[in-house]
Amino acid sequence: MPHWLATLRAQVGRIADGNYVPGDTDCTGAPDELRALSVDIDRLAAILAERDTIRAALALEVHHRVKNNLQIVASLLSLQAGRTKSPEVQEALVQTRERIEALALVQHAIYEQANDGGQPSLDVANLIHELCAQFRRTHSNRPEIAFSCESVSLLVPLDSALPLALFAVEAVTNAYAYAFPDRRKGSIRLRFTVSKSGLARMAVMDDGIGYVSADSERTTGRLLMGGFARQLQGKFAISSKPGAGTTARLDYRTLDYSLSRPAVLPGGISIP
Repeated sequence: MPHWLATLRAQVGRIADGNYVPGDTDCTGAPDELRALSVDIDRLAAILAERDTIRAALALEVHHRVKNNLQIVASLLSLQAGRTKSPEVQEALVQTRERIEALALVQHAIYEQANDGGQPSLDVANLIHELCAQFRRTHSNRPEIAFSCESVSLLVPLDSALPLALFAVEAVTNAYAYAFPDRRKGSIRLRFTVSKSGLARMAVMDDGIGYVSADSERTTGRLLMGGFARQLQGKFAISSKPGAGTTARLDYRTLDYSLSRPAVLPGGISIP
């Protein structure tokens, strides 16, 4: 009897660990009651496995639909921006579209992660690569501005990827919008690094006209970037001087910086 009880206990333990295959427990020769209990446990395991499969399929469908809906919204905003004659309205619509596209980008990453059974994490280098391609497409009408990206490769939780992406959107679109008036030439650089102590930094730097920082303390972009920094339990700062460019910086402590390694992005350089 103790031998069969141990077999049943092991059967339940494998189900709890998620590595049980229905039908892999043989209780031939066990007392009738214990054999019947093993069969019942096996049926329960099969029901749970089927339920998990259905739940995973539904989750994939939800992610797919959300991603598609966000892309539709972004397309509608782009269409409307092309029709308006007001520069201010057009700028607001374009910036909103970029926020929506960043949401769609992270949602796509969530969908891909769920689809291949991967862990709920995202490599910042891949995220920034996609974001920079998006920025270049959106601002292709500003060829006089040189745009580059640099990043280490770091796995971050998906709930950290979203505020990072949206911070980049705000900082880069603000630089394009305000740093280079009258089609003047310049450069914008997006950079993500991680120190040996685990301090992650995302910085967006431009060599534009700059401004007196106190003049823009309550702008929408500044408030949003501060909010994204708080989501990461980090700190946000902007430094700018007239004629000396602007830097928007987000610093936060990573959960696992041992996973960071150099990466090379198109249009950028390797960070050691």
